[in-house]
Amino acid sequence: MLIRTHPFMNVLYTARQARLGDLQSYAGTVVRDLYRYVADLDLLVCGPQYWFYYGVDGRPDTKFTLEVALPVEGKIPTALLPYFKQIPAFRCLSSRYEGPWEGIAQEYEKMMQHIKENQLRMNGIYAESFLHIDTDHPDNQITEILIGLC
Repeated sequence: MLIRTHPFMNVLYTARQARLGDLQSYAGTVVRDLYRYVADLDLLVCGPQYWFYYGVDGRPDTKFTLEVALPVEGKIPTALLPYFKQIPAFRCLSSRYEGPWEGIAQEYEKMMQHIKENQLRMNGIYAESFLHIDTDHPDNQITEILIGLC
Protein backbone atom coordinates (compact mmCIF):
# COMPACT_ATOMS: atom_id res chain seq x y z
CA MET A 1 0.00 0.00 0.00
CA LEU A 2 1.17 3.46 -0.83
CA ILE A 3 -0.11 6.99 -0.19
CA ARG A 4 0.43 9.06 -3.30
CA THR A 5 -1.03 11.78 -5.50
CA HIS A 6 -2.65 10.46 -8.64
CA PRO A 7 -2.04 12.93 -11.51
CA PHE A 8 -4.85 14.72 -13.31
CA MET A 9 -6.24 12.99 -16.42
CA ASN A 10 -8.22 14.07 -19.46
CA VAL A 11 -10.75 11.30 -20.04
CA LEU A 12 -13.48 10.15 -22.34
CA TYR A 13 -16.12 8.69 -20.03
CA THR A 14 -19.62 7.42 -19.56
CA ALA A 15 -21.68 7.55 -16.37
CA ARG A 16 -24.62 5.52 -15.13
CA GLN A 17 -26.44 4.53 -11.98
CA ALA A 18 -25.43 1.05 -10.83
CA ARG A 19 -25.37 -1.43 -7.97
CA LEU A 20 -22.42 -3.64 -7.07
CA GLY A 21 -24.28 -6.62 -8.49
CA ASP A 22 -24.64 -4.84 -11.86
CA LEU A 23 -20.92 -4.33 -12.44
CA GLN A 24 -20.32 -7.65 -14.21
CA SER A 25 -22.84 -6.69 -16.90
CA TYR A 26 -20.81 -3.55 -17.72
CA ALA A 27 -17.46 -5.33 -17.97
CA GLY A 28 -16.28 -5.25 -21.56
CA THR A 29 -19.35 -3.66 -23.14
CA VAL A 30 -19.00 -0.13 -21.78
CA VAL A 31 -15.25 0.02 -22.41
CA ARG A 32 -15.65 -1.41 -25.91
CA ASP A 33 -17.97 1.49 -26.76
CA LEU A 34 -15.46 4.01 -25.38
CA TYR A 35 -12.67 2.49 -27.49
CA ARG A 36 -14.89 2.82 -30.58
CA TYR A 37 -15.31 6.53 -29.88
CA VAL A 38 -11.56 6.90 -29.38
CA ALA A 39 -10.92 5.30 -32.78
CA ASP A 40 -13.64 7.32 -34.54
CA LEU A 41 -12.29 10.58 -33.08
CA ASP A 42 -8.66 9.71 -33.81
CA LEU A 43 -7.68 10.11 -30.16
CA LEU A 44 -4.81 8.40 -28.38
CA VAL A 45 -5.51 6.23 -25.34
CA CYS A 46 -2.81 7.11 -22.82
CA GLY A 47 -3.59 4.84 -19.87
CA PRO A 48 -5.68 1.92 -18.63
CA GLN A 49 -9.43 2.02 -18.10
CA TYR A 50 -10.61 3.47 -14.79
CA TRP A 51 -13.85 2.81 -12.98
CA PHE A 52 -14.87 5.50 -10.47
CA TYR A 53 -17.51 4.70 -7.86
CA TYR A 54 -19.29 7.71 -6.31
CA GLY A 55 -21.65 7.08 -3.39
CA VAL A 56 -20.74 3.40 -3.04
CA ASP A 57 -20.99 1.98 0.48
CA GLY A 58 -20.15 -1.70 -0.02
CA ARG A 59 -23.75 -2.89 0.24
CA PRO A 60 -24.98 -4.82 -2.82
CA ASP A 61 -28.32 -3.02 -3.20
CA THR A 62 -27.15 0.59 -2.82
CA LYS A 63 -27.35 2.61 -6.04
CA PHE A 64 -24.30 4.72 -6.84
CA THR A 65 -22.81 6.57 -9.79
CA LEU A 66 -20.38 4.57 -11.89
CA GLU A 67 -18.06 6.41 -14.25
CA VAL A 68 -16.02 4.35 -16.67
CA ALA A 69 -13.19 6.43 -18.11
CA LEU A 70 -10.33 6.15 -20.60
CA PRO A 71 -7.45 8.63 -20.36
CA VAL A 72 -7.01 10.22 -23.80
CA GLU A 73 -4.96 12.77 -25.70
CA GLY A 74 -6.01 14.67 -28.80
CA LYS A 75 -8.34 17.34 -30.11
CA ILE A 76 -11.70 17.00 -28.41
CA PRO A 77 -14.68 17.91 -30.63
CA THR A 78 -16.77 20.65 -29.02
CA ALA A 79 -20.01 18.76 -29.72
CA LEU A 80 -18.79 15.89 -27.56
CA LEU A 81 -17.58 17.91 -24.57
CA PRO A 82 -20.19 16.37 -22.20
CA TYR A 83 -18.36 13.03 -22.62
CA PHE A 84 -14.93 14.46 -21.83
CA LYS A 85 -13.61 15.92 -18.61
CA GLN A 86 -10.47 16.47 -16.66
CA ILE A 87 -10.26 14.45 -13.48
CA PRO A 88 -8.19 16.56 -11.09
CA ALA A 89 -5.15 15.17 -9.29
CA PHE A 90 -6.12 13.53 -6.02
CA ARG A 91 -4.35 12.16 -2.97
CA CYS A 92 -5.07 8.48 -2.40
CA LEU A 93 -4.18 5.22 -0.77
CA SER A 94 -3.18 2.92 -3.62
CA SER A 95 -2.89 -0.86 -3.57
CA ARG A 96 -2.13 -3.32 -6.34
CA TYR A 97 -4.43 -6.35 -6.26
CA GLU A 98 -3.52 -9.45 -8.26
CA GLY A 99 -6.10 -12.15 -8.83
CA PRO A 100 -9.77 -12.73 -9.60
CA TRP A 101 -12.15 -9.87 -8.92
CA GLU A 102 -14.18 -12.09 -6.60
CA GLY A 103 -11.42 -11.63 -4.01
CA ILE A 104 -11.01 -7.87 -4.32
CA ALA A 105 -13.27 -7.12 -1.33
CA GLN A 106 -10.60 -8.51 1.02
CA GLU A 107 -8.07 -6.02 -0.40
CA TYR A 108 -10.53 -3.18 0.24
CA GLU A 109 -10.91 -4.44 3.82
CA LYS A 110 -7.12 -4.33 4.32
CA MET A 111 -7.03 -0.80 2.91
CA MET A 112 -9.87 0.38 5.13
CA GLN A 113 -8.09 -1.11 8.16
CA HIS A 114 -4.92 0.79 7.17
CA ILE A 115 -6.93 4.01 6.88
CA LYS A 116 -8.47 3.45 10.32
CA GLU A 117 -5.20 2.49 12.03
CA ASN A 118 -3.41 5.53 10.62
CA GLN A 119 -6.33 7.91 11.27
CA LEU A 120 -6.54 8.94 7.61
CA ARG A 121 -9.63 10.73 6.27
CA MET A 122 -11.31 9.63 3.06
CA ASN A 123 -12.65 12.11 0.48
CA GLY A 124 -15.28 9.92 -1.21
CA ILE A 125 -13.27 8.87 -4.26
CA TYR A 126 -13.10 5.14 -4.91
CA ALA A 127 -11.55 3.98 -8.16
CA GLU A 128 -10.08 0.95 -9.83
CA SER A 129 -7.58 0.96 -12.66
CA PHE A 130 -7.51 -2.27 -14.63
CA LEU A 131 -3.85 -2.84 -15.47
CA HIS A 132 -4.28 -6.36 -16.86
CA ILE A 133 -7.54 -8.15 -17.61
CA ASP A 134 -7.59 -11.88 -18.35
CA THR A 135 -11.07 -13.32 -17.90
CA ASP A 136 -9.89 -16.73 -19.14
CA HIS A 137 -7.21 -16.84 -16.42
CA PRO A 138 -8.49 -14.56 -13.63
CA ASP A 139 -5.50 -15.29 -11.37
CA ASN A 140 -3.47 -13.18 -13.85
CA GLN A 141 -5.62 -10.07 -13.46
CA ILE A 142 -4.00 -6.94 -12.00
CA THR A 143 -6.10 -4.11 -10.57
CA GLU A 144 -4.91 -0.93 -8.88
CA ILE A 145 -7.34 0.18 -6.17
CA LEU A 146 -7.43 3.87 -5.29
CA ILE A 147 -9.19 5.27 -2.22
CA GLY A 148 -9.19 9.06 -2.12
CA LEU A 149 -7.78 10.80 0.95
CA CYS A 150 -8.17 14.33 2.29
